[in-house]
Amino acid sequence: MSEYVYGGAADIDRAIGFMVALDDVQRNALAVLEIDQAIDELQSQYTKAAADPGYRPSNDFIDRLSSYLAMADDAENPKLR
Repeated sequence: MSEYVYGGAADIDRAIGFMVALDDVQRNALAVLEIDQAIDELQSQYTKAAADPGYRPSNDFIDRLSSYLAMADDAENPKLR
């Protein structure tokens, strides 16, 4: 998703929803821990972004967010792969 432009709290909220759904179906304990850590980070950033619409997370976080949203797009639209 190289053309991704950060869209604020709504993007983070969408990524949280995707990661929670992924966590619910995952059975590998290590993967569950990694997903839970990602959800924790997303929730922390969501709280900041929701409180201050001008808040912009770090570029590293935005890169990870972009990846999560690309995975969500793939899951929601498998024909677009």
